Amino acid sequence: MNGEAMNLRKERGRIALFCLLASALLLLLCSQCSPLYPLNVWPDANCLLTVGRVMREGGVLYRDIYEQKGPTLYLLHALAACISQDSFLGVYVLETLSFAAVLYAACMLLRRRAPALPVANTCACCALAGACVLVGGAFSRGDSAEEFCLPFLMAALAMALTDFEAGPMRGRRLFLCGLMAGMVATIKFTVLGLFVGLCAAQGVLALRAGGVRCALQSAGAFLAGMALPIAAWCAYFAWHGALGDFYTAYVHNNVFLYADASRTALDLLHDIWDTVRDNALWVGLASVGMLALLADAQTPVRVRLAALSMAACAFAAVYLTGRTWAYSPLALAVFALAGLPFWRLPARVKRALPARASAALCAALAMGAACFLSPNAYLRGVEAGELAQTRLAAYVHEGATLLQYSHLDDGLYLTTGTLPRQKYFVRLNVGYDEMYAELDRYVREEIPDYVLTAWSPLPEEFDGYQLIATDAGYDDRDRINKPLYLYRRK
Repeated sequence: MNGEAMNLRKERGRIALFCLLASALLLLLCSQCSPLYPLNVWPDANCLLTVGRVMREGGVLYRDIYEQKGPTLYLLHALAACISQDSFLGVYVLETLSFAAVLYAACMLLRRRAPALPVANTCACCALAGACVLVGGAFSRGDSAEEFCLPFLMAALAMALTDFEAGPMRGRRLFLCGLMAGMVATIKFTVLGLFVGLCAAQGVLALRAGGVRCALQSAGAFLAGMALPIAAWCAYFAWHGALGDFYTAYVHNNVFLYADASRTALDLLHDIWDTVRDNALWVGLASVGMLALLADAQTPVRVRLAALSMAACAFAAVYLTGRTWAYSPLALAVFALAGLPFWRLPARVKRALPARASAALCAALAMGAACFLSPNAYLRGVEAGELAQTRLAAYVHEGATLLQYSHLDDGLYLTTGTLPRQKYFVRLNVGYDEMYAELDRYVREEIPDYVLTAWSPLPEEFDGYQLIATDAGYDDRDRINKPLYLYRRK
């Protein structure tokens, strides 16, 4: 290995180490999965970890326990449960690795586009942009499906903006992009919009460069990569006799039972406004950066059009394919990092901020934002005993069975150390009649020892249980405003 290659390897190693440390520190302050928080109080995150804990004990997803997101997401939480079964520590570790990969891909893109920028400034700028993402409302409380899609989205976007400078992507790079698309498809397929835009751009470039044959070869390389994760999961579920359960839970129910048919154009505008309001920092970065890219005469037109295609398709996937939740726009946050190489600071500003000083300033701003601007800061440092989930857990005797009858998982499975014994362990936001009927049957036949409900008491028809405790947990607006009712079988 020659000297230049050795120096490049060392530089990349230093960048990777910085990204790992920056990710760990930023998430330590911003994610409710970190050790600085007593619990992630988000029901979605608790659902994911509960399913992961069941899988760790040998349960088969969709067959033995029902949830609606992709299998790779639950596999990650099964790995997290191997690190810690009674906390979100394992999720924090995986979050750290995931976001470090996002920062690293952003740094590599910035190094490619601005090689004269000192490495310290490259890293600090990306850390600041990353902090802007983590303090936005779309990051929510940490541990969303979109969060674990970010590394694949950022890597594919960086590859596209780099490779399209020379023309269409080559087969190996397309295969890798397809593989990343397959990973996203098995986490949450509604986040695939960016890859649709990438394929559209590649198709046009391939047709112009080599005609139909080149376009078909491009499609084949991409689809071959994408098929690998999907085929692997299909084989796994087929082996366990759960292929039908996989299709029903992840494909059919999400496509046909989850969409909101009553959504109007006014609702769409409201969702977009909420995104801008709750994520102003990274939305501003993304808007300025992408506009600068589109106006940059030094960038080939094909790169600018490809960026526009990917941004438009990603936007459409977030806002036009079904329900849009507060965390859904997180999939668009990669454009805040991808736009960094196209910022142009006036020369006088560059002279006023020497390299080391500007790097230190960016790093300080990143940590300050994470510390003081995170919407999760209210829960940082709170004692576990102050949470409803911990207080209610004291009423559940060891070895008892538990069912959350209404609402999503409010965390009592975790704080009591119990695992669901029934396939339907919460009431998900999907209009699935079998789930409703089975939850009713479990309680009517008095199968679980304890039953937890949120927002409203257990219906009076289920008179085999008596109310033993009430408490209040955090609602979606971080107010202690959610009534919780714990029942014990008579």
